[in-house]
Amino acid sequence: VIWLTGLSGSGKTTLAKALLKELRSDGSTGVLIDGDKVRNSRQNRLGFTRSDIERNGFQVIDLCEKERLVSDYVIVAVITPFEVVRTEARTRLQPNYYEVFVSTSLDLCKRRDTKGLYRKAELGEIQNLVGVSGEVPFETPKAS
Repeated sequence: VIWLTGLSGSGKTTLAKALLKELRSDGSTGVLIDGDKVRNSRQNRLGFTRSDIERNGFQVIDLCEKERLVSDYVIVAVITPFEVVRTEARTRLQPNYYEVFVSTSLDLCKRRDTKGLYRKAELGEIQNLVGVSGEVPFETPKAS
């Protein structure tokens, strides 16, 4: 499992897609678990409170446990802002778990704003944007 963590717009999905393409080039099997797709596919829609974000992270870990049984590689691209979730991922997905912090400044992520989230947060249209709201800070990874 290769777990990419970082702010929205940091480049996690772009890197994950390139990595998956490279790993598949030798015939290996792999799957990409994208945080946005997981969140949007859930029947029980979660919000963006700290509790909901943690719950979503634990659901991604559950999915990884299943996918790694049938794939050579599982690549995860999800914000994962809280150390408690990253610690749980490390614990449950060892051995062969690699965590990569895609360290991109908040300023650059805001300039990229690929999903328009930072703009919406500035306009007050969305609350609890990770790394912007005090309620949901991005806790810099200690073990990446």
